[in-house]
Amino acid sequence: MRKLFRNNWLILFFTPLLLSLAWYAPMGFVGLWIGWVLLLQFEKNLSSNSKFRFLKFWGGVYGILFLWNLLTTWWVKNATLEGAIAMMIANTLLMTFPWVVFYHVKKQLSETWALIALAVFWITFEYAHLNWELSWTWLNLGNGFAYSHWAVQWYEYTGTLGGTLWVWMVSIVLWKILQENFKRKHLLILASTILAPLLLSLIIYFSYQEKGKPIEIVVVQPNIDPYTEKFIGTENFIPYDKQAEILLNLAKSKITSNTQLLLFPETAFDEGYDEKSIFQYIPIQKMIVFLKQNSQVAILGGTTSWLIYGNKKSTTTARYNEQVGFYDVFNTAMFLRNGVDSVAFYHKSKLVPLVESMPYAEIITKIFGNLIIELGGTSGGLGFQKEVEVFQDENFAYAPIICYESIFGEYVTDYVRKGANILCIITNDGWWGDTPGYRQHWQMARLRAIETRRAVARSANTGISGFFNQRGDVIEQTSFWVRDVRRQTLQANTETTWYVRFGDWIGILASWLSLLLFFWALTLKFWKKKETLWE
Repeated sequence: MRKLFRNNWLILFFTPLLLSLAWYAPMGFVGLWIGWVLLLQFEKNLSSNSKFRFLKFWGGVYGILFLWNLLTTWWVKNATLEGAIAMMIANTLLMTFPWVVFYHVKKQLSETWALIALAVFWITFEYAHLNWELSWTWLNLGNGFAYSHWAVQWYEYTGTLGGTLWVWMVSIVLWKILQENFKRKHLLILASTILAPLLLSLIIYFSYQEKGKPIEIVVVQPNIDPYTEKFIGTENFIPYDKQAEILLNLAKSKITSNTQLLLFPETAFDEGYDEKSIFQYIPIQKMIVFLKQNSQVAILGGTTSWLIYGNKKSTTTARYNEQVGFYDVFNTAMFLRNGVDSVAFYHKSKLVPLVESMPYAEIITKIFGNLIIELGGTSGGLGFQKEVEVFQDENFAYAPIICYESIFGEYVTDYVRKGANILCIITNDGWWGDTPGYRQHWQMARLRAIETRRAVARSANTGISGFFNQRGDVIEQTSFWVRDVRRQTLQANTETTWYVRFGDWIGILASWLSLLLFFWALTLKFWKKKETLWE
């Protein structure tokens, strides 16, 4: 162990392996605790009078974090190798910012306060990363508990930033213990830091009772290959009316007289529909006939749609066509009910950067040119709506969460605040193939269930479809790359959690603490210089 701690090359090799474990297996979060300890040791190993010490530190941190990105999200390359490389390079650069600030702040503060500052800076980075236009938050530390949801049932109070805080608390305590002569009191401190949150979670887990009225939901997984069958122009393209028949035949094999919601995946209907004349399209007409025959059922599914504005550029994302004028294209969820003469639409709000939107377009274009990566769903510059939409029938309210949106905890709480009592995730994870990508995405749905205490129904075109209860347990799931349909009765909760009411309060608190610690360090540096001048 001592050899590992003293050898920077071994640290550079083992740390990324340990950090990535949490995205692959239960109990993998232990690797996060140890990984940060090794990275702190790496900083210590660099002699204070070493030549180019900062460059060595930054280079080592960047290398470790890049390998962590690579080991955990390498599957993005199945969509495009160039895009995956660009994403990893940029995301790793952002991840080094908290460490760089820590490196400089440590010169002014005591070691303990510097470590606290590092934890606060990292949480602030994650919070900012969740709320700007270049979000790629897959590796936020709190997501590392998705495979071990039983350990973080208190996410209903903290969200995933609570998991990030726990990782840093354990890592800092463990690292401090390893720097000192080990004593019994140290064991008690470490044990309480690990066991107290763990025991609290287990108490909540085993005592929690499902709440709400029962609702029977059917989810469909059509398993239509997005590369060869799904979209017009592909090698074995299945006509859109035939795709609709596949969806309906699967649904008919499973629905009962008690079924109230039928859930289809993202881009289930991808012909491209003018929303103002939605009923003229054959697949939609087939859905209407089905609903008349099964009047108790509502349909929630994804499509690509557009709105035409004419000569007026009504939105910043509007495109122009000589025949129709300005128009927007949307990644859309739609809601159809029998006897209702209109269709409800929700336009995906959290768009995938560089895939569905071009964030900070002028700056990004200068850096990356026209490089566009496909992480899932549709590609290009899409329109969006500013607020979430909730679909309602006589008894229940459904949150139409489209693909990438499902990894944003605080964003999902907006649906619940608007009345949603069932979370409906629609996605198309087939872009990534048979890789850890679709499995990681599936697991993260657990965290949304815990944060909101809402049952989750999930429909994937390809990937994993199924159901989670309000504790984040899997009730039922499909296998990968099979055409399947599943039915389950969930409970529709109407109560709200602390996290739903207050969101990422830990991130807000960390942001203010970051400013205070940073300016405290600057003040100390200023006074030290002033004292030197007076001597």
